[in-house]
Amino acid sequence: MEESLDDNVQVVVDGDEPPWFQDTSCSKPFMLFKTVDIDSTNECYSAALFPWSEQSLETLWNGEKNNEELRDSWKQMISDWSGALAIGALGSLLVISLNTSRLGQSVSVPNQTRGPQTTAVMAVGWALSLEAPLEPLVVFSGGSILYILNAVKGKVIGHLRGHGGPITSIVVHPKYPYLLCTTSRDFTTRIYDLTMSPRQHSDNPHWPPCKAPSLGGAPHGLQASEPEGMGIGRCVAVLCGGPSGGHDAAVLSAAFHLTHPLIATCGLDRAVKIWCLPTLSPDKLAREDKPLFSSTRIHQARIMSVSWLNLDTLVTHSAPALMRRNGRKDDVYYEDGTLTVFRWIGFDRFFPPDQEKIGKVLRGCSSDYQESSSFTLISMTSLHPLTRHVHVFQASTGDYIVALSLSDRVHLYNIAKFHPRAISPDPPEHDIVSDLATRLRLDEDGEEEEDQPIITKAFGKSPESHRWEVLVPGVQASVLGFGGRLLVTIGKRRVWIWRETTEIIPAPSY
Repeated sequence: MEESLDDNVQVVVDGDEPPWFQDTSCSKPFMLFKTVDIDSTNECYSAALFPWSEQSLETLWNGEKNNEELRDSWKQMISDWSGALAIGALGSLLVISLNTSRLGQSVSVPNQTRGPQTTAVMAVGWALSLEAPLEPLVVFSGGSILYILNAVKGKVIGHLRGHGGPITSIVVHPKYPYLLCTTSRDFTTRIYDLTMSPRQHSDNPHWPPCKAPSLGGAPHGLQASEPEGMGIGRCVAVLCGGPSGGHDAAVLSAAFHLTHPLIATCGLDRAVKIWCLPTLSPDKLAREDKPLFSSTRIHQARIMSVSWLNLDTLVTHSAPALMRRNGRKDDVYYEDGTLTVFRWIGFDRFFPPDQEKIGKVLRGCSSDYQESSSFTLISMTSLHPLTRHVHVFQASTGDYIVALSLSDRVHLYNIAKFHPRAISPDPPEHDIVSDLATRLRLDEDGEEEEDQPIITKAFGKSPESHRWEVLVPGVQASVLGFGGRLLVTIGKRRVWIWRETTEIIPAPSY
């Protein structure tokens, strides 16, 4: 692993000027600060920046650890790890730091497949233990196994099994960093608590008429008969897949709500689902199969990511959709993927604003968990067909920034500057019935055939908003950090680190 860095400059930030994502006149928001070349035998698949700052101690654990005894040590820990980057590669996890005095770490991942094929680290995230909050943890996947690395000690302190398919994403709770969830291709989402130790014996419920505990494993959202793992961590809840209300295909992403016991998931079945977090107990595995909201009407193709913007507003993005022209199987085309902002109307029904206490049991009706219409589309933006990765980040000002990674550049958007979607006029601009009658004709077999309609305006979509652009050849993914002032772009064997463009002056010499 080779690094290149120009140490002869320092960056001065002018606090009087607005940040780049609020300044539409800024044409070059970032400048290249550092590059990291990864061993040619590795290939990058995922990345996560160290997410916390000195102010995070005020909100983490509901502020319970915000005391004088821990505050100074917390500042030192933030100074040591701020800017650390965890990279999921082929067969290994890499942890590097912007601080050149700290050496990088590399952890090999055991092969989970038969044969010479190496297991890739497809998901990675940062967590904190309740007992040792000054020792950051890196949680990462290797196939269907979840690993926990103590970044300070540089060794794996736990591994957990449970999923029946490869893990697709890892998300850590924004307030309780010892809680995390994993999504998987086995149609389920699992929630883990790092304050507990793995179960060594299954504690599945009894399914009548059998009086013994069920032997159903991961496909049924239950524990396997083998031990869960070793070290730290325990699965405390499973959001099940299946026709009763869960996902019907692979789950690709999830997002915890910041203030309420909710978690949103999305997946290959084009569905966005919002679940109530069940009561978490060390003695019993919670199992939920009916969400509070579920809809496949928001996107036309698989949904790759979901993020909360505020109490009841979410943003999702989808892949391009394969569509048919006039219903013909041999005449298909790809419709661009979309980035959609929508509001969940049912939030106030389950969490009334005049009630501070949340009910013990939250359960919707069949129209909620099967195909709900309780949402309003706010903005719907077409994505570039070459989009490879989408990252949503909340800046220090509260703005939400979207980073779209294309093959040779990164497009950056501020969601606050998105336009509302275009609504079809009512009444229509022309007579629809007369227009259809003029375009209907008989084909050679005597069957009615409709000419391709002439579309003058794409109703339902939003005009493209202002965007910023960073040119990066061969980029596969990108993530933002430091309140939006740092951009990390990832290629196959190289990582580019960009800093916000500000006034540059020579560093003083001593």
